[in-house]
Amino acid sequence: MSSQIGCDVVAIDCYADVDTRQVANQVFKVASLACPDIRAAVLEVRQSYVIDGIVYGSGLESYPETIEYLQAEWPLFGNSAEVFRKVQDKSYFFQLLAQLRIAHPATSFAASSPGDGWIFKPWCGEGGIGITHNKASAGVEGYWQRYIHGQAMSVLFLSSATDVDVIGFNRQWCATQISEKNFLFGGIASHAELAAETRCLITEAVRKLSAAYRLCGLNTLDFMLDANGFYVLEINPRISASAQLYGSELLLLHMAVFEAAEISALNISGQPSAYQIVYATKDCEIGAGLDWPDWVVDRPVAGSIFGVGQPICSIIATGKNSRQVAEQLEHRQAILQTLLESGC
Repeated sequence: MSSQIGCDVVAIDCYADVDTRQVANQVFKVASLACPDIRAAVLEVRQSYVIDGIVYGSGLESYPETIEYLQAEWPLFGNSAEVFRKVQDKSYFFQLLAQLRIAHPATSFAASSPGDGWIFKPWCGEGGIGITHNKASAGVEGYWQRYIHGQAMSVLFLSSATDVDVIGFNRQWCATQISEKNFLFGGIASHAELAAETRCLITEAVRKLSAAYRLCGLNTLDFMLDANGFYVLEINPRISASAQLYGSELLLLHMAVFEAAEISALNISGQPSAYQIVYATKDCEIGAGLDWPDWVVDRPVAGSIFGVGQPICSIIATGKNSRQVAEQLEHRQAILQTLLESGC
């Protein structure tokens, strides 16, 4: 990554996987993204490096105070803690959707389930963790939402002070290898096909919400699509998993927004691709002799231990069309499953 974006990179991460170690000058592994853990890691970074700016990704939904600490010390290439908190305020979010006349599932903040056909969602979460049909099993506070039978989708977009550019629409799915009845994020495919009218309506919703929250940089909007139209679920005010499906130079575009810089001839990938998480189907330890294929990313270091249901690594697939990508993804999943069974 250092050579790709023209600067040195130091990473602070909970996993410190092989990929991260290869692209960063140095990786500092932390127990969590809570402010005390991040502050301690930053103190270590400062002993050897001068920090010019901070780029953050997923995992901070429950730790806006961490973003607050970081932005007080250095330039932030991402939405501020204030914006992050405002987006996480679900009561305000759904009031805003109603005010802007943007379709969304019926939502309830009642203590108990409104009845059949509703699911429970945590106030702050990512990757479908904690979403359930039973509040007690979630173990956290949250809200209820009418379940929509349809296709889970997202749209990746770039916001600046003056404009919003849609990068691409994506299809998402849950991790069925763990259970048919869970909401865990399983994977995402780029360049999803949508009717022109639907694209226009979703793009207009993105523009309205971006202006209301004053979003900056790369963000995503999650929505459900069925025969009756689309229903907005949430905004992720940060770089998401779908960003890697559109080329590494997209990060340059994200950073340029915060530096008021212009980038010409940026190469955004137009090739259909997909990213899928591989979860452990049994308890396992990664052996030292495991030879990872080059299409495996987020590769754990040898000796890493995983329990059933924990994410081990991810698969990337590309092709000429969505069907070819899906076939390649299924084929690679089978290959990797065999490797893991023999190498764990």
